[in-house]
Amino acid sequence: MVVMAHAVGSPEFYWAIVAEVSLLVWTGLLLVAPRLSGPGGDRRRFRVVGFAAALLAALITLAGKLLEVYPGNPLFPSGHTAYAVTIAVFLVARDRRWTALVLPLLALLAVALMLARYHIAADVAGGAAVGLAVGIALCRTALVGTGRVAQPR
Repeated sequence: MVVMAHAVGSPEFYWAIVAEVSLLVWTGLLLVAPRLSGPGGDRRRFRVVGFAAALLAALITLAGKLLEVYPGNPLFPSGHTAYAVTIAVFLVARDRRWTALVLPLLALLAVALMLARYHIAADVAGGAAVGLAVGIALCRTALVGTGRVAQPR
C-alpha cells in the first residue's frame, strides 16, 4: 500500500490540507442545511441519513480500492469525492439554491485532490459516480414526508 507524505511547506502539503479540511466543511454543511433551508421536515432524519449515506459512499470506495477496480491504480475511486458528492446531492435535493455553493466547492476539492497528488482525474470521476449513485438512491429516504424535495423551477 502506498502512503502519501508531503514535506511541510510544499505546495502538495497545502493542497492536502485543503482536501482534508473540506471533509469537515461538507459535514458542517450537512448539519446546517436544514436550518438554513427553512422550516419543514425532520431535520434530524435528514442529517442522520445524509451522514450515513456519505459514510456508505466512502466505504464503497474502500471496497473499490481493495478489489483494485482500476488495475494499476490502487487509489481508485476517491473516497473524499464520494463523501462530498453524496452530501452535495442531499443539499441540492433539499433546496436547489445550494447548487451555487456546492459546485464550486466540489471543483475546489477535485483540484485539491489532484494537486496534492492524492488522486488522478479518473479517481475523482469514479468517486463522483459512487457519490451520485448513493446520494440519489438514499436522499429521498431523508426527505420523505418532509415536503422539502426540491422541485424544478
